[in-house]
Amino acid sequence: MNKSTNISAVSEMALERAAQLAVDNAIASAFAEDPVIGADLSRAISVLGSVVKRHGLLLQKTLADALAASDRFDVLVDVALPVTEAAHELLLGKNSVEDLARISIRSDSAAARIVTADIVVIDPEAGWAGAYDVKRGNGATETRRRRPIEHDLRATRLILASYLGKRGYENITSVTTGVIDYYGSSGFSKELKLTREQLDEHFGVPVLDTIDAMTTELQRALHAEMRTLLAPVLKHLPRSKDEQVDVDDRIVALPAAAGFKAEVCENSIGRVLNARPTGPGPWRARMT
Repeated sequence: MNKSTNISAVSEMALERAAQLAVDNAIASAFAEDPVIGADLSRAISVLGSVVKRHGLLLQKTLADALAASDRFDVLVDVALPVTEAAHELLLGKNSVEDLARISIRSDSAAARIVTADIVVIDPEAGWAGAYDVKRGNGATETRRRRPIEHDLRATRLILASYLGKRGYENITSVTTGVIDYYGSSGFSKELKLTREQLDEHFGVPVLDTIDAMTTELQRALHAEMRTLLAPVLKHLPRSKDEQVDVDDRIVALPAAAGFKAEVCENSIGRVLNARPTGPGPWRARMT
């Protein structure tokens, strides 16, 4: 099987470089000036927003890195998967979830559309695979966007084994799909989503500490630029006659990140189409 798309191992230096690059690229980007808030504040706000968006991409990348580095999984990223017309029709029909769970559809039949899975995780020894959409989840995804994503994830369950079989993974007998809703507020159905606190148990290998280390590095890199970003803003803000402000001595701190409440993980109701995403089970280290 071809492992050329696997992700390389994680290191502290790699996390630091990725975080710094994200901040540097955000600062180097061109931003439109808002006529109300002015050039300096427009730039500062735009940089902050850009770093937050880049954090979402880093969550996906770091999760993939950590899973691949465990030596348990093959990990593919940004995988184009067909939502076949047959899968689409089965989901629209009045088929029970039990019946659908027993169905595997050929992935090379006529496709209604192509969707992209952020990551596909494969445990060849366990015969298990999962396809996931990764969301930062610090705010709600619009309903009109959530519904088609959930539909496509269910359709992907029907063709995933066939798709991977044509790429050399011929022993996949158990598949799952889901949304990794990292901070838990995106609004996706509880039956389909996993939050940050559930990732280690779901995959059976530790990934959360690595992802949180990346977030810490990104925050550090951003905080190091805050004085430079905000100094022009503070310098040009109008002040009262009695106000004495030394911009160089002004300490600008970002609010501490809010705590995240873990959702109660419901018992699995089996590997059926509408069940929660199910992991590959306990892992035994590969024999060398």
